[in-house]
Amino acid sequence: MEEDISGVDAVARILKEEGVGYVFGIHGSHIWAMLCRICEADIKMIHMRHEQSGVYAADGWGRASRKPGVCFGTASPGLYNMVGGLAHAFHSRSPVVAISGQHPTTQDGWGSWQEAYGAEACRTITKWSKRVTHTGQISFWMQKAFRDSISYPPGPVLVEIPSNILGRMETPVKAPQTGYVPKGGSARPAPASGDQAQIEQAVRLLMEAKKPIVVAGNGIYWADASEELRAFVELTRIPVHTRRIGRGAVREDHPLTIAGGYRRPFFRDCDVMLVIGHQLNSLENFGQPPTYGSHTQYIQVGEADVEFSPLLPAKISIRGNPKKVLKAMIDCVHSLGEDPPQRTEWLDQVAQTREKYRREQREGAEAVRQAHPMNPRFIGQQIVDFLDDSATIIYDSFTLVAFITDRLEAKFAGQVLDASTYGGVGHSIGMGIGAQLARPGKQVISIIGDAGIGVAGFDIETAARYNIPAVFFVFNNSGWMSTHYQKIICPTMDSWGMLPDVRYDKIFAEMGCHTELVTEAQQIRPALERAFNSGKTAVINAIPDAAVLAPLHEANIKKIRGGT
Repeated sequence: MEEDISGVDAVARILKEEGVGYVFGIHGSHIWAMLCRICEADIKMIHMRHEQSGVYAADGWGRASRKPGVCFGTASPGLYNMVGGLAHAFHSRSPVVAISGQHPTTQDGWGSWQEAYGAEACRTITKWSKRVTHTGQISFWMQKAFRDSISYPPGPVLVEIPSNILGRMETPVKAPQTGYVPKGGSARPAPASGDQAQIEQAVRLLMEAKKPIVVAGNGIYWADASEELRAFVELTRIPVHTRRIGRGAVREDHPLTIAGGYRRPFFRDCDVMLVIGHQLNSLENFGQPPTYGSHTQYIQVGEADVEFSPLLPAKISIRGNPKKVLKAMIDCVHSLGEDPPQRTEWLDQVAQTREKYRREQREGAEAVRQAHPMNPRFIGQQIVDFLDDSATIIYDSFTLVAFITDRLEAKFAGQVLDASTYGGVGHSIGMGIGAQLARPGKQVISIIGDAGIGVAGFDIETAARYNIPAVFFVFNNSGWMSTHYQKIICPTMDSWGMLPDVRYDKIFAEMGCHTELVTEAQQIRPALERAFNSGKTAVINAIPDAAVLAPLHEANIKKIRGGT
């Protein structure tokens, strides 16, 4: 039996063994002793302004590094402030290990200081949440947290440790660590390779198809299968559409790619579709027409149950790791000894549509180059044109993102980080911090609105305090979405507007940030250049034409007016 070890030492040891470099959160008396031990273990504590942003930072780190991000909070208010970030990580499939303090187990129901039960509260927004009730079990549950958070599909876990179990600085609590296995001492199973007969059946179906498409999602990124995906579509001459964090697994300037802005006609006409590592959720219209074809034969490949949609009439469903399945499919194509169909007409149609769409997007931006106030179409194009191929882009602002995402041609999986189906606000500040720490020396830009600044803006001070050179581009349209849209869609509602044209550049300049005020189109690119070259946390405060609506809102208004 191992010698006794204190609860706080057990936590610090597991973090060190797992290679954790940063932890994100806010201190509290229930966890002071733990934080002291973590810092003594040479792990950097990024002390946030709000626990929610601490989870977002762990999320950004986790997605950018493919390793669990670690966040913490004290009992009750600290834990409950983490809930929004944990829900964001859960819906976005981000590997996050959250640690929270708790009141002593001996005071349950007494009205103890900051009494609360976080494991119960977080049950539906984590892969699991555990209240540890014995000091000797801390190592086991911490090791399990790291293992399970990154197991596919990744997601957050919560380890809640009462203060009498964890121990305080003046009262260390020790116990033998039951179930602890030194790092590397327990072999993990290899990912599933998929059924070979099903793989051959799928390959034959795709090779015989006249209008096939591959749709690839999150699973490609987490399996590190970008090269296999590219090799497979090039070998078989099948167009590919990448989604979510898998977007860019095949560069979107590749001649075989189909982008989101013009995908629907191809999905409708597709005769065979391979859906790999991708959940058909609400962002995909659940795989239903008219987004997806009603006469298409579907092949599903995934490691998780959620990637096998019960709503999709799949002809073949293969459970397996995307990297391994794609390798097996490539081998199968070679073994068949057949040249893939040329599919000249289908590929020409893809190429012509792609070029037409690119041209229309750029022409749309150029048409409003001289507009004043600035048109978000031109703002979006300027940002996309400026960024390096290696840049990380974090989506937050609803309106500006709508004018960026279809102009962007992602160059690698993991380039675009978003809120998935959670659709939160303000997450990009914490995520920008985490992503920049995970990808030092690379451009990281958060596209955030003034609503998001209101939710989480003061953690920009956190970025400045730790000299984290992320750039926060603020789309300052003085409202929660466009007030012009509100006047049409909800005319009797009190305004969701804010004070006009708030000078966020001045506010954050006081915190030591490099700041820019942008009110004219010709100022955008120079402001981006100065911000990224400053080597500092940077805030660009852009004042747009708030009357220009996001495409989704324009479509909603057309529906309303069309029905009157």
